[in-house]
Amino acid sequence: MLIVESLRYGPCERACPIAGILLHALVGTLSASFAVGCVERSKGPSPAARAQLRQLVSRNAPQPERPLDVVFENKIALLGYDMTPSEAKAGKLIKLTWYWRADQELEAGWAQFTHVADTTDQTRLNADRTGPIRRLYPPSRWKPGQYITDAQELTIPKEWNHTHARFYLGFWNGPHRLHVSKGDTDGEHRALVLSLPVQPATPAKASTGLPDLSALRTSHKPTIDGKLDEKGWHEAVPSARFVHTVSGNRSQIGATVRMLYDDSALYVAFDVSDTYLFAPLDKHDDHLWKHDTVEIMLDPDGDGRDYFEIQVSPAGTVFDTRYDSPRQPKPFGHVQWSSRAEAAVGLRGRLDDETSDQGYTVEIALPWASLGEKGPPSIAGTHGRRWRANFFVMDRQRGDTQLATGWSPPLVGDFHVPNRFGYVAFAPDP
Repeated sequence: MLIVESLRYGPCERACPIAGILLHALVGTLSASFAVGCVERSKGPSPAARAQLRQLVSRNAPQPERPLDVVFENKIALLGYDMTPSEAKAGKLIKLTWYWRADQELEAGWAQFTHVADTTDQTRLNADRTGPIRRLYPPSRWKPGQYITDAQELTIPKEWNHTHARFYLGFWNGPHRLHVSKGDTDGEHRALVLSLPVQPATPAKASTGLPDLSALRTSHKPTIDGKLDEKGWHEAVPSARFVHTVSGNRSQIGATVRMLYDDSALYVAFDVSDTYLFAPLDKHDDHLWKHDTVEIMLDPDGDGRDYFEIQVSPAGTVFDTRYDSPRQPKPFGHVQWSSRAEAAVGLRGRLDDETSDQGYTVEIALPWASLGEKGPPSIAGTHGRRWRANFFVMDRQRGDTQLATGWSPPLVGDFHVPNRFGYVAFAPDP
């Protein structure tokens, strides 16, 4: 997007005066022809375009089927939208009509954007220039009191493998964007106005069985150093190899997880094979999922609510948050929550260079108190209380390709599927 796009509006106003003078001085005939071109463009929209705009720009307030209340710096408001059909399917056309109200004039150069992202917030479609309003009547021409009907048609890609499509709308001018003063935002001045369920073009085929994993009580408290050489880790049985998160088939990423616990903490260890270690982020709660990272999801009571997410990158950076329900609150849950995780990584290679690597291990200690527990889950009979949990690995490949693998495949392109979490049983002393 950005700089190149900004030149698409008003080329005559910015380019013609200077270009005309220079060309007149050098080549008179070219100057004359260039000037004619600008005069012709200055006439504005054609009669057909003007007639179309009269249908799309009004002083009468619209009545959207699906009202919204999104405000951009008190200059423009999004009042709602209409959509047909009412359900979206990968590979099929959908029609969206956004209803805007202009409250203040904008400077020259402002334009709209529409980004369609998957559930990892990776933009998959750019519809900035889709629709008659985008082509004929940019926001820099909107007048206070006008209502603008902004119709767009787009097709969700047939290969879409996520449960939802997220629609981010906003306004940009070169490197600048209008801030979202009211409404959901991703923190990058994009308003999240619609999270649309998407039916896959072809249903995923995979087993629906959920895996089990034992967390063993240990009397040998692990030293959190990234090395899995303590006695407790030798006794803990690793999980089955992780699988493709959507198909449930064998993954090209080799990864396993194992668990221990004692009176003070829950311990989780990952072992990941990776030939390209890339983890440039070094601040707590950075968006680690964009690069290499391991991820834990824990739902202690298994009700799909109040669950935790903890990520640790090969650089030892931690991201942690808590959700009230799947992906709520948006955009990233209660990020202020702290897992108080102690984490360390053992590298089999070197970070962020082009040399070939072998992988890494991650060792994590999570205090019970941070998980809402006064102590370890009580033991009942020969098996302890069972939690719902899931584990994932994100793998950034050379060339910016991102792969994912998981312990219990959610079977859709979203990790936040609590009913697909596996089971962790807290077993007695080994």
